[in-house]
Amino acid sequence: MSRRKITTINLKELECYPTLLEELRNNSAYSDKDLTSLKLTVLNSYEAIIKEVDKAIKHLQYYVAAKKNTIETFNDEQLISRIQLAKMLSISRQTLTAWINKGFITPQKSKYLPNVEIFSTDAVLEELRKYQTTHSEERIQKNTTKQ
Repeated sequence: MSRRKITTINLKELECYPTLLEELRNNSAYSDKDLTSLKLTVLNSYEAIIKEVDKAIKHLQYYVAAKKNTIETFNDEQLISRIQLAKMLSISRQTLTAWINKGFITPQKSKYLPNVEIFSTDAVLEELRKYQTTHSEERIQKNTTKQ
């Protein structure tokens, strides 16, 4: 997981500092604290991205081509777990979970096995290609606006 840069704001530089100081002094939880050292820390915002989507697509395509017969299926439904998909994409399970949490890849509910989360190689490839297309267009637009 990438670390986000922390920015520290000196509250004394803000117009609202006297009001903030007064409010904190009136709060019993802060009455015995040294309020002259007040600082505010904020995390810089960032856009979540897949850094090497091309590699992930190639790894998945290669895995499917080379080991298609080893992918477990039931009634034409691929029963691929998170661990298996991470291996197919050549990424860690934690990275896959981050991609899922950020909406880059969507798990499916099994039609036949209740409460089981599965993945389809076709669906994952489609989602990654869609991501790839969208973000390559954004990079092109950013590069043309910089020039």
